[in-house]
Amino acid sequence: MVSASVISDIYVHLPFCAHKCDYCAFLSIEGSDRSLRGRFLDRLECELEMLSGRCGALATIYLGGGTPTHFAPGELLRLMTMIGRHFSRRDDCEFTCEGNPRSLTRDKIEILLGGGVNRISIGVQSFSEDTRRAIGRGGDVHRVYEVFDDLRQCKVRSINCDLIFAVPRQTVESATADLRRLSDLGPDHVSAYSLIVEPGTPLADRGVCERDDDGLVAMWEAADSILAANCGMQRYEVSNHARPGHECRHNCRIWKGHRFLAAGPSACWFDEAGRWQNPPGLDAWFDGEAPQLDSVSPPARAAEILATGLRTTAGWQRPEYRQRTGYDFFELRSPQLEALIADGLLEHNDDHLRPTRRGLLFANHIARELL
Repeated sequence: MVSASVISDIYVHLPFCAHKCDYCAFLSIEGSDRSLRGRFLDRLECELEMLSGRCGALATIYLGGGTPTHFAPGELLRLMTMIGRHFSRRDDCEFTCEGNPRSLTRDKIEILLGGGVNRISIGVQSFSEDTRRAIGRGGDVHRVYEVFDDLRQCKVRSINCDLIFAVPRQTVESATADLRRLSDLGPDHVSAYSLIVEPGTPLADRGVCERDDDGLVAMWEAADSILAANCGMQRYEVSNHARPGHECRHNCRIWKGHRFLAAGPSACWFDEAGRWQNPPGLDAWFDGEAPQLDSVSPPARAAEILATGLRTTAGWQRPEYRQRTGYDFFELRSPQLEALIADGLLEHNDDHLRPTRRGLLFANHIARELL
């Protein structure tokens, strides 16, 4: 079982953005000014300095939001400098930064690369104006093409694009067109998510419902065929596709139960004590309010790790799972696993437990059964 030693992965939540989309349930703040962002960076540096004592050389760093590229160039440079000051990185460290096409300029790309970023994830969501309006997505979709040119010219090692599908009234033809237009750009990784309507979002307030129909399945399957044929990608998780060697290692490590730290308001992380969450509001975070601990028993945490690992096409090798958690998955959840295997959602061969293709479609059901 993993010991309570140094931690090698960190997530940093940067909550500012130009426009909050109607589906977004994360802490994000529209219309920030330079003074507020400067105060944020002051507080963040204190937090990063505190966390740095718990980290060894980092295997992965992930900057999410909000929109990290909403920061001005000088602010991004300060952010890169403070991360470099407080953390060492492995030679092969994966350093990801999320970005929005409307704010990801050439000079910001160069600042990010100079600070060690080698993976940039841009939110495309859709090329269709109808779909973008339906989810309240701002910005000019034509900026995607300009940003891709800049990313390629700057020789970014790995480029991810996010797509949302299964939007109400979206057709299979429209979703397929999005996939084809995106694949023409030749990204290295695509995260294609079916729309989730989170409580408290504008979509939920309007009574929008998630789709659960044949169209959703057709869109999900189209992602496999189009991204494989046009980009050489394979699905490696329920919603993620990558060229060989471009899988998101940060997410893979978390799905497989690695402990990680996090900084910024509302950020969550896992360590040997359990699940932590920073204050969910910016003011409370500025005031230094302590993070909240949700203690998780070792068997419950092992069940969570079992479920998240089964979101991946690789699933679990029995010795790997035992080394990660200290438990045998059949001893921990034998009746549930046997039932899921009988239902054709999981398969077990030679100590290898993984989801079937149908099981990937019902990953949330698998998780509910195991938790």
